[in-house]
Amino acid sequence: MQNTTGAFLAADPAHWALEPYIPLLPDDLQARLMDRDELSADQQVAFRKFNQALTAVLHHRAHRTHDHLNRLYVDLDPDNETGSALGSEEEVDAAASMATKAIRDALLAANYTQLTQEEIEASVGVASHWGVPLHVDFAVFKQLAVYARGDVIGAKNLSRWYRPWRQELVDVAIYQRAVVVFQLEDHCQIEEGVDSSGLHLRMFKNIPKLDVDMLLPGTEVRITWFDRTRIVVPSLGGIGMTIWKIVRTALLVAALSVYSAVILIGLTLAAIGYIVRSVMNYFQTRNRYILSLTRSLYHQKLGTNAGVLYRLLEEAHQQRHCEVMVAYYAMLTVADTDVDTGTLSRRRLKRRVERIIREVLSLEIDFDVEETLQLMTELDICQQLPESRYRWESAQQANENLHAWWDAQSLAAVHVGSL
Repeated sequence: MQNTTGAFLAADPAHWALEPYIPLLPDDLQARLMDRDELSADQQVAFRKFNQALTAVLHHRAHRTHDHLNRLYVDLDPDNETGSALGSEEEVDAAASMATKAIRDALLAANYTQLTQEEIEASVGVASHWGVPLHVDFAVFKQLAVYARGDVIGAKNLSRWYRPWRQELVDVAIYQRAVVVFQLEDHCQIEEGVDSSGLHLRMFKNIPKLDVDMLLPGTEVRITWFDRTRIVVPSLGGIGMTIWKIVRTALLVAALSVYSAVILIGLTLAAIGYIVRSVMNYFQTRNRYILSLTRSLYHQKLGTNAGVLYRLLEEAHQQRHCEVMVAYYAMLTVADTDVDTGTLSRRRLKRRVERIIREVLSLEIDFDVEETLQLMTELDICQQLPESRYRWESAQQANENLHAWWDAQSLAAVHVGSL
C-alpha cells in the first residue's frame, strides 16, 4: 500500500524492535478476540457488555486527562489566540516543566518510545537517499525530546545514479510516527513564526530513521561534496582560463597601451562574472536542498501544538483500552491456574497476552503489563495478591464494578459542582 509520502508499507510490516504498541482499534481487537471462539456464547455476551462499560469508563478518564493537560498547556501553546497568563521567565519554565511531564506521560501511554540524545545526534549530518544532510545547533534548545513509534521496515522508490531512468523499490527503516517536543532558549529566533517562549509539539509519519534531524527546527543545509565539486570545479576552470587569457593578451598587446587596458578590464569583468556565477550556483543548490526538505515533510507532517496534544490523548486512550481488553481476555480464557480460586502471575499474564497478540496479528510485542495491571486494579477488574499474583473478577462482576466506579465519579462531580 502506497501512502502520501511515497512510501510503501505492508499491512503488517516487519518490525526492527519489540514495542508495546498494539496496532489495532479497540473494536477491531474485540472482533478478532471473539473470532478465536475461546469463550462460550454466554461469556461472549458478558464480555461485550464488560467492554461497553470499559469504553465509557476509559472515555471519562480520557476526558478528565484532556482537561488537565489542556490547562497545563494553554498558556504555553504558541498558537493560543487568547494570550498567555504567564509573566516572568521563571513562571514560563515552571509551567513548561509540568506540561512536559504530562505530555511525556501521554506519549508513553500511547506507547511511544523516547529516543536518546545519542540516537538523535547519530542522524545529524547524514541522510537517507530521500533526505537532506543537515547541521543542527543543539545549543538553541532549552529542552528537546523526540519520541517514536512503529520501528518498521518500509519500501521506497529509488533511482540509482548510474540508472536514473529506472526506479526500484528498496527497503528502508522508518518510524511510522515521530513526535518532537522542544522549547527554545529565551529570545532565540531561529525560524520565522517559531516563538521562543512557547512549548512546541510536532507530529510526523513515516520518517526514515536516518532523517530524524529533518524534524528539528533551526537546521542548516549541508551541501554534499559532490555538489560542491560540481559548483567549484567549473568555476575554477573558467577563472583559470580567464587569467590565462589576461596574461596572454597582455603579452601580445603590451605595446598597445589603450587597447591593452580595455581588454584587461573586459577579461577582469569576465573573471568576476565566473565568481558571481559560482556564488549563484551555490545558492541555487542550497535552495534546491531546502525545497527538497520542504517537499519531503509536506505530506509527512500530521499536526502541531494543541492538535498533536489531542491526537496523542486519543491514541493513549485507544492503547489503554486495547491493553486492558486483551489482558482481561487472557485472564478469562486461561486454561489452567496454579490454585483453584483462579489467579495468575504478572509474568505469566505478560507471556499469555503476547502470545495472543502474536496469534491475532502475527506480531511480536513487548506488552506493558505493569501499567495495565495498575489500571485494572484501580477499576476493580482484578485484585492484587501477595507474590505479584492477581485474581480477576467474572465478566458480570467486572461489569458491575465498572458501573460502580462510574457512579462514584458522577457523585464526586456533583459534589464538586455544588461547592
